[in-house]
Amino acid sequence: MRFAHMKRILRLDRVRLRGLSGVRGEGDSEEFNSNIPSNADTPEAALVRKAEAQTVRFILNAMPRPFREILVLREIEELSYHQISDITALPIGTVMSRLARARKAFGDAWRREAEK
Repeated sequence: MRFAHMKRILRLDRVRLRGLSGVRGEGDSEEFNSNIPSNADTPEAALVRKAEAQTVRFILNAMPRPFREILVLREIEELSYHQISDITALPIGTVMSRLARARKAFGDAWRREAEK
């Protein structure tokens, strides 16, 4: 699984909720937003999105805390290696190697879940 895809899955809820509440970001155009075709409108797409989000959460929760922490900070919170190093009090090299191992573990777990 690509991590951009993982981030998209986790952020869809925020975007969906913002749309339901009527809150728009700066520069959002009502006309522009209404002209974009969306798969989010179909029940099938919502079901797939919900299942993927649950799988991502399940995998993250099953990961060892150090891997989960690094992965969430980098891929979901989009912090830099340096920021993660400051937050976790780890050397930047450790952050990078732990992130690589966490990404591999996540990908392996995603593939196992997909085979079920």
